Amino acid sequence: MRLASLAAGLALVASSIAPAQTPPPREDKLERVVIVMRHGVRSAMSSPEELGRYSRRAWPRFAVPAGHLTANGATLVTMLGGWYAAHYRQLDLLGASDCAVYYWANHTQRTEATATALAAGLTPGCAAPIHQSAAAPDPLFEAPQTPLAPLDTPRMLAAISARVDGDLAAWDARQTPGRDRFEALMLQCRRIPCSTTERSRVQRRLGDTPTAMRIDHGKPDLTSPSLQVAGIAESLVMAYADGLAFPGWSGIDAATIGKALTVHGAGINLRTRTPEVGRQTSSYLAMRLLATLQRGAGATALADPIGDAEKIVVVSGHDGTVTMLAGLLGLDWTLRDYGAGEAAPGGGLVFELWRRGATGKSVVRVRYVAQGLDQMRYRIPLSAQTPPETVAIPVPGCGDPCPLPRFTRYVLDQVSPPPKE
Repeated sequence: MRLASLAAGLALVASSIAPAQTPPPREDKLERVVIVMRHGVRSAMSSPEELGRYSRRAWPRFAVPAGHLTANGATLVTMLGGWYAAHYRQLDLLGASDCAVYYWANHTQRTEATATALAAGLTPGCAAPIHQSAAAPDPLFEAPQTPLAPLDTPRMLAAISARVDGDLAAWDARQTPGRDRFEALMLQCRRIPCSTTERSRVQRRLGDTPTAMRIDHGKPDLTSPSLQVAGIAESLVMAYADGLAFPGWSGIDAATIGKALTVHGAGINLRTRTPEVGRQTSSYLAMRLLATLQRGAGATALADPIGDAEKIVVVSGHDGTVTMLAGLLGLDWTLRDYGAGEAAPGGGLVFELWRRGATGKSVVRVRYVAQGLDQMRYRIPLSAQTPPETVAIPVPGCGDPCPLPRFTRYVLDQVSPPPKE
């Protein structure tokens, strides 16, 4: 008994003089995610006959009405939803059968169908209602008439004009190499640029488009040969991603299309990523996104959050939903198969709220996630080994990650009304 007591006493003394072991650092914890995404692969907005006026070869025909999500588009978005589910289960945000995801979609067939398809992969087996505003247009997607950012079309047009020093023709001339590359694909030219003879073999040339900046029906309206690429390029991307055949075409592959989209990316940058355009069109969305991230983080929100404290909130919109919000917040990315800052079909800005294990402070990480063109065309399963393309996006002046208080201040600065002239 005495020996046992002595041993216990020695152990107590030894423990009191032994150096204390530092506990392992607590891991960062992911607490909430907001995904602002573009709809998936849709059919072309123009008919094959209209598109064919700009090309040497006949265009493929979609099986659904103009602007609708295709069957393959739905499948691809469901695959992406499955990847999100596996990814966020691995990060311990979602449980194995977790239904804590909130879906909000704009009032169009392609955005509603995209949200439904994503839910089939992200929350399979769950009741997943697709929420929408009671009124249309929905202010999350359409510029609202609010004191926060009242529409001022002349100011918007002036901001766009300032980015080209008031000379859209000079801007267009700088896009000539990219436009020539795109035109060579459309006209199936032997070399770049196309010859005068080759350009004469189509009904309508890109160069026929007039160059002008004006206000039309209350909105900025910009036209130029390079800007004319937009609708044609979108139709090309959608048809390729949908797996449609291009009989008689050459050079129809992801690498060639990606290079040809350079001029399209430049047009997107000018039209929708001008900060003033984003401020007038996306401030309401930005404030509600911020409030959603702030929920439960001990911050005072200045707007209503989206959803009811779900772990993931999905906003299913259009390409402009993504690019105008990105323009407002100064978020930039480049993917291999697309022009800089383009919103890929099904792709989205992903805002993650993390709590740092070492300090308990909340930080925001921003990513852009999208499937590559060949991943879509060949419906390549997504996994940890074959993930979608993901780009980390530092918040300007704050970095990656960005402390939530600084992110809050940054968003408020970006949506603040400009000083009166």
